[in-house]
Amino acid sequence: MSKFYAIESTYEGEISENTNYLALGRAGRDKIREPEEREMTIAPYGTDVNFLPQRDPVGMAKGKKTNWFKTGDEKVCAVALIPPIGYTRTLLPAYQIKKNIEMPFFAYTMGAFKDGEIYIAAIETDNSLRWDPSQYNGPDLEKKIKQKIKKYPKNRLLKHLSKCAMEYGCWNAQNIFYDRWEGGIPVSESCNADCLGCISKKRKTKLQSPQNRITFTPTVDEIVEIAVPHLKMGRAIISFGQGCEGEPLTKADLIASSIASMRDKTDKGTIHINTNGVLTNSLEKLIDSGLDSVRISMNSAVKETYDSYFHVGEHGFENMKKSVKLAKDRGIFVSINYLIMPGVNDNENEAKEFLKFIEEYKPNMIQTRNLNIDPEIYFANMPTLKGKPIGIVNLLDEIKKTDEDIIIGNFNRALKD
Repeated sequence: MSKFYAIESTYEGEISENTNYLALGRAGRDKIREPEEREMTIAPYGTDVNFLPQRDPVGMAKGKKTNWFKTGDEKVCAVALIPPIGYTRTLLPAYQIKKNIEMPFFAYTMGAFKDGEIYIAAIETDNSLRWDPSQYNGPDLEKKIKQKIKKYPKNRLLKHLSKCAMEYGCWNAQNIFYDRWEGGIPVSESCNADCLGCISKKRKTKLQSPQNRITFTPTVDEIVEIAVPHLKMGRAIISFGQGCEGEPLTKADLIASSIASMRDKTDKGTIHINTNGVLTNSLEKLIDSGLDSVRISMNSAVKETYDSYFHVGEHGFENMKKSVKLAKDRGIFVSINYLIMPGVNDNENEAKEFLKFIEEYKPNMIQTRNLNIDPEIYFANMPTLKGKPIGIVNLLDEIKKTDEDIIIGNFNRALKD
């Protein structure tokens, strides 16, 4: 069996294989090891490559773990690959920090070379043409945006989504203009959480969030004007709770009124919300109005670890679980947005608690979402975990053993024509 060899980059961004070292990955704070064959995949289309300045690559040479750099002026640094949506990472890149520089909000993943191919420590967990990178950022996008804004010239929400589609490359925003699939409707400027990895929070540090939060509250008419034609497209989804907003349940009355108005006009399509689920009474209002589907976020089934990331108040963890139970009892489709960090989710004690959670609450789907954050920031804010990691692939196997009917994937499901 051929080996995985180390990957490195110059500070000018030139990526190369280093056959002097076997590739190593990382799980958790300090577990560094060789990858297993089933944890690695030839880097799929849509994989991005990032070099990690001031982080020396770490590999295996003569049976020993070591970091290295080239002599002379051409020093090298560690490399991370960023998997496309539909792939769940299994290991982090291994490196030794020379100077701690906060890295942007990406899903840093181990990379390696094997038989001349670049591999990534990730496995495919969902497959859909709807979320293939080739289906987005097409040459006709700008034209379609102009056409729709011309059709609804007074709709502020549509103009906001045009910025998300063009500047941020948001696929949910682009789908509104492509008239297809899952379209995002942001509504909330505020949030009831202070998530460590929030991608729309304004910060005082040099590290800025990759996108700005919506700055106004749209009206019911603005929401419905966009949503109803979209829902009529067939197998379409309208989703609240986007990356450019806070917590949508803080606008429960607005969303409930919008859903009721949508359903007065059409029974087609799926109405969905992405939420932290802490405002259980607000979620119930939406279900009463006709909500079809909910995705509730969690990084851990252990309260201390959950609280260290979400910061949603003393009772947030329990309220989140109450919302999962409520949604299941009311018969809507329930997904868990399970934020994946190798070495945390697959820690043997964490895994045990998460499997108990699945047995008790029986969500329909687990969406394994790679957590976009510098691992050093994440681990610095997490409690020290006891026990060892069992591996992400093994965790997914155990989830299926716990509930053979559960769906493991990455994409929200369209439930209606």
